[in-house]
Amino acid sequence: MALVVLLVIVGTLPAVVGVMLPPVPAARLRGPAQAVVVLGAGRARRGESYRASARGLRRADAALAVAEAQRLPLLLSGGCADGKGPSEAALMAEALRHRWRDTAPWLEENSRTTWENARFSAALLKERGIRRVVLVTDPAHLCRAVLSFRAQGLEVEAHASASLPSPAWMPSAEALALVPEIYYEWLALLVYRLRHF
Repeated sequence: MALVVLLVIVGTLPAVVGVMLPPVPAARLRGPAQAVVVLGAGRARRGESYRASARGLRRADAALAVAEAQRLPLLLSGGCADGKGPSEAALMAEALRHRWRDTAPWLEENSRTTWENARFSAALLKERGIRRVVLVTDPAHLCRAVLSFRAQGLEVEAHASASLPSPAWMPSAEALALVPEIYYEWLALLVYRLRHF
């Protein structure tokens, strides 16, 4: 029992959780980035309609900040898994327009997985002559996302949409909540390595 308690306590420490994250490949841009890409994170129901999930909004906000700081175009990537209602990309675009009226992002609305995010986004970007991107998603998701986009022939710089809680050695429920997500990402990386990489 004491061991279980100890493991739970250790799992609440941001410094420990940070070590568990899949390592993000180093940036490989042979020139300045040409666009910012953000990956959708699901949709939330609002009565009979949909809205972007809280996680998707956090990603979109982070991506817009990078796009504005570097004066780059923004691509929102994400379809709808069930084929009903607006896409994740369209919902993120709608949310961004409410906050920043001058935003006119590009939309990729057909993807249902991270691999499809990469495949369909790369096709849109290459049509516009873009091969170097800043990719924005959650910290745990960055490794798989970067590898997926690189497999499409893009040069990628990773940008996390959030940071771990601080101070690093102070127990945090937010850090503990990341642990299942991290386990999922390690498993997804194994599956992707067998199927795609």
